[in-house]
Amino acid sequence: MTMHASAFDFHTDRTAVVFQDKPLAFLSPALTRAYVAARESERQFVVMTPSASKLTLPLYQLLQREGCIWMASAADGTFYNGFTGQQYRWNGDVFAAEEQLAPAYLQTPTGSDGVVQARGEILHPASESTRIGEFAAALFRELTGAEPTGWGIHEPVSEPWDTADLTRYCYETAPMTSNIIVVGRPRPGTEVPSIGVLMVTRSSTGVHESVELFCESVDPLTEDQLASFGSAMHRAHARTALAGHTMLLDRLAFPARFTGVSVPACSFFGPEALQLFGPQQALGAAGERARLVGVPPLQSLAVTYHRDPSGGRQHPLDEFTELVGKLAGGKF
Repeated sequence: MTMHASAFDFHTDRTAVVFQDKPLAFLSPALTRAYVAARESERQFVVMTPSASKLTLPLYQLLQREGCIWMASAADGTFYNGFTGQQYRWNGDVFAAEEQLAPAYLQTPTGSDGVVQARGEILHPASESTRIGEFAAALFRELTGAEPTGWGIHEPVSEPWDTADLTRYCYETAPMTSNIIVVGRPRPGTEVPSIGVLMVTRSSTGVHESVELFCESVDPLTEDQLASFGSAMHRAHARTALAGHTMLLDRLAFPARFTGVSVPACSFFGPEALQLFGPQQALGAAGERARLVGVPPLQSLAVTYHRDPSGGRQHPLDEFTELVGKLAGGKF
């Protein structure tokens, strides 16, 4: 218990709190140790920041795990969940949820950067020839024009990009899940380095690699760029992938404010995802902006979405959700 307690700024039998009184909170080695200590001692892990603070993508994702919460402290002394805006109160042992939303959560964020958000997944065979990170590199190349520059398990990352080293680390970590931070160059015409999170999981069916990437973008992806994304994901043997646009981030950092949702721009479904439906049937179900990529028997489906869902068209998010339900029973 003493070793656990030393990792926290404040704790009770059920709650472990770490204060991050800084404009930008990131996934440091100390925060990683505190998270592990909280899990081992079966406490809720709370990262407390001022309401004006922002989180990097790796810390943002970590705090969305079960048993974690991002608690923002508003100027009036109230607490709220930085992800949902739900207000909380301290009862002496835990943070207890209340019914109302915090007014600070509904304030307009200061960031206005345009962002391309992409995610994808691939299933590798569990063999010595598998190279972890090659799929992530393909995603970075497509959206930033260059290979990733580095990787690590904390911020800032410590290792230069090398898929052989990354593969070795993941195999040594297995069967535990590996959560890897990947960084890269800014997208052309922008200044902020791109950042992604790579998750590698070993199972009875193989090695599952999933990637989420954020990069700053001056303009939305063009039709040609969306078509290129679909083709690149087919060449990389992705099972599924999705590229979209979001706003209201500040240098790819997440505020404790409502920022809306990412709007799909291009969705991709590889041959495995089309097994139950069939390529031609999937093409018919996906609508006029869909196309098949590749040649039989290994064809993929790529769908682009209108940026302006006017004229009675569905919103891209609704259109995407409906297609996923048809192709994969609601799972993506």
